[in-house]
Amino acid sequence: MGLQCIAIDTGDDKKKMCEELGSTAFVDFATSQDVVKDAQAATPDGLGPHAVILVAVSEKPFQQAAEYVRPRGTVVCIGLPAGARLSAPVFESVIKMVTIRGSYVGNRKDTAEAIEFFRRGVIKAPFKVVGLSELQHVYDLMHKGQIAGRYVVDTSK
Repeated sequence: MGLQCIAIDTGDDKKKMCEELGSTAFVDFATSQDVVKDAQAATPDGLGPHAVILVAVSEKPFQQAAEYVRPRGTVVCIGLPAGARLSAPVFESVIKMVTIRGSYVGNRKDTAEAIEFFRRGVIKAPFKVVGLSELQHVYDLMHKGQIAGRYVVDTSK
């Protein structure tokens, strides 16, 4: 599609996974002094990404995205953090002509296109299969923010 991905997450495992999946840059939000400046600096011209796809599970990334997206850029909110609010600096958003959208579901065409991407191997979905007996360990990792990819629980184990 000609797009380059800047991943914003935390931890070496997630950085490695993002790079293996084709991310051209990684900003570690836990160690970054300024996520907004680092996200903008990760683009070739320093203006920030053309688009931001937010799948975060907390509120802060939603507030930051409107700041680091480039002028005339688009922020697409997909993640649904419980109780979170979306706010953006009004003056800067108007001057930069930022578009903020929400996306909850697609249509049949979107689904068919996504399945075709997966069939062609364009989409990579890293996962680990664990037995039901390991469920508490998976929850512990999840609470620590140490899960890279997805876990599938095999109830027969």
